[in-house]
Amino acid sequence: MVEIVRRKRKPPILTPSTIPCLRQLPTINVTWGCTLGCVYCYIQGYANYPGRDRIVLYENTAELVREELARKRKKPRRVYFSSSSDAFQNAPEVQDVSLETMRVLLEAGVEVAFLTKGIVGERFIELFARTPHLTFAQVGITTLQDSLSAKIEPNAASPSQRLSGIASLTGVGVSVAARLDPLIPGVTDTTESLVTLLSALRRAGIGDAAASYLFLRPQFASRAPGLEAITGLCRNVDAWPYQRFLDGCGGGRMISTSERRSRFELLQTLGKEAGIAISACRCKNPELTSVGCGIAGPPPRNERASEEQALLPFVDPARDQGIARK
Repeated sequence: MVEIVRRKRKPPILTPSTIPCLRQLPTINVTWGCTLGCVYCYIQGYANYPGRDRIVLYENTAELVREELARKRKKPRRVYFSSSSDAFQNAPEVQDVSLETMRVLLEAGVEVAFLTKGIVGERFIELFARTPHLTFAQVGITTLQDSLSAKIEPNAASPSQRLSGIASLTGVGVSVAARLDPLIPGVTDTTESLVTLLSALRRAGIGDAAASYLFLRPQFASRAPGLEAITGLCRNVDAWPYQRFLDGCGGGRMISTSERRSRFELLQTLGKEAGIAISACRCKNPELTSVGCGIAGPPPRNERASEEQALLPFVDPARDQGIARK
């Protein structure tokens, strides 16, 4: 049972994240800590992390957003949920705050973008159906195996629930992408697993996806309970090299750049066969791509041209036919 501590947040609230791909957008976390309990979540390494059995709920979030929007001469174009927690956690109190906060933004004409591994309930679907052109979703999913999902994401929505959520969102016109993150090398990225997953995502209406691989921050690895649920699945975790991420994101131990490149090549090839365009997460793979992963939705039209010109494809077409499928 997770303890929910209610707390009042102090303004301002519409402030950007330190994550490079979110620096241009205000980001909102309605909680500190998260009930989903994903064993790989890097926030567990923070010194002030409240623990796996406790979250802090900022119950006045919607009120502060309403007040701040009223004071601003220029409203933000888009707001992102959430850089350090999930807006759709399996706690009614959290979902109530998320729903009201998103409602305030959408009714003010502000776009809402989110990444979730939770259940997007009917109340949210009804809200998003009123303004689907203002709503952008990413749904995190890396496996269709219930047992594996329950082991690494114990309180998140099941794979079938996430697919159902995707179908519900696309059904009301919301732009939805999948997020294959974190992929576990040799476990969730085998050809068989990926073909099955990508086929299911395409049937649910997915045409775009972003991906990245599991990484372990030093401070996280020493504090996170349940981490053996992942490390026990991987080979040679202790030999993974330390990789620097994009400036502002730090770094962590993960499979080498060359191994990630070959695995991404396979992933892109399988994605193309399934009808899904797949990009790498730039923050954690700056040596492979300079294009953002769309974590907060597609960029405005006036920004897309410059982003496309910055593309450094990590797939070498000359080597496409030589990919060894696992």
